Amino acid sequence: MLRLSDNPPGRWPLDRPLLDDLGHWCVARVKPRQEKALAHDLVRLGMAYYLPMMTKRTVRRDNGKPRKSVVVLFPGYISVAGNGELRSELMKTGRTAGVIAVADQERFVSELGGVQRALDSNLAADTHPLMAGQRVRIVAGPLLGQEGVVENCGRPGRRVYINVEMFNRSVAVTVSPEEVVAI
Repeated sequence: MLRLSDNPPGRWPLDRPLLDDLGHWCVARVKPRQEKALAHDLVRLGMAYYLPMMTKRTVRRDNGKPRKSVVVLFPGYISVAGNGELRSELMKTGRTAGVIAVADQERFVSELGGVQRALDSNLAADTHPLMAGQRVRIVAGPLLGQEGVVENCGRPGRRVYINVEMFNRSVAVTVSPEEVVAI
């Protein structure tokens, strides 16, 4: 297991907006437990990527002490931006099982941007398989303007699922009912 400081950056090059690579995105399907290793390889190769990660807090069973670990939000996938040589470079790493083309680049970057804003805002996030439900637009807070699907979890607030359909997953954040409107 990596120390917290040994994890790769979530976005490379650092602080580069996702929109800067519009038109060049693809998704690498990664061999099991190779997402962070591939991210380190991409940094060495100078290739742009986005790997959403979050800090997960657990309690160790053996001694009851808390443990923090950085986990990949979409296991098995990493978003990569590059030129025509991208596919061959990814396959040469030995960590990639395949490369998925992104047909709707604008939608993909918009969805990734929502995930990035949620993680940057330190909202409590978790992933869930895509779900059918009421579509909403967030009208307040750091995710202003983002669209998603709502599920009422029977407790205060609502869980808004921000879909990233390329990965067949969504990111769930809890917002108050006043922060969403039906669309």
